Amino acid sequence: MSTYSGPQTLIYQADPTSLHHVKKVRESMHGSLKPHINRKVRIQTIDGVTHEGMISGIDEGHLYLTVPASGAAMRGFYNPYYPPYPYYYPVSPVGSAILPLVLYNLLAISLL
Repeated sequence: MSTYSGPQTLIYQADPTSLHHVKKVRESMHGSLKPHINRKVRIQTIDGVTHEGMISGIDEGHLYLTVPASGAAMRGFYNPYYPPYPYYYPVSPVGSAILPLVLYNLLAISLL
């Protein structure tokens, strides 16, 4: 809820055709990735960055990749309450971090 009462200026609005395409890609990725949770993968983003790790979870817009803590020291989420509570969050083994990746930013995913 915003407390600002001044005039609002729209600075970006997604093209409806692009939005529809992104939603279809996201649905397709969910169907492809869900059977491979807890499997080791190599992921390449559209920016050319490559990550290796284990798929620990997937939600509406993100893939959660468990990676060694040393490789994700600045970008990963550490779990101080291992195992997590409640238990439906992605689990990060000791000495590792969970790296959240935006689904539509992924270019290629291969099993290792």
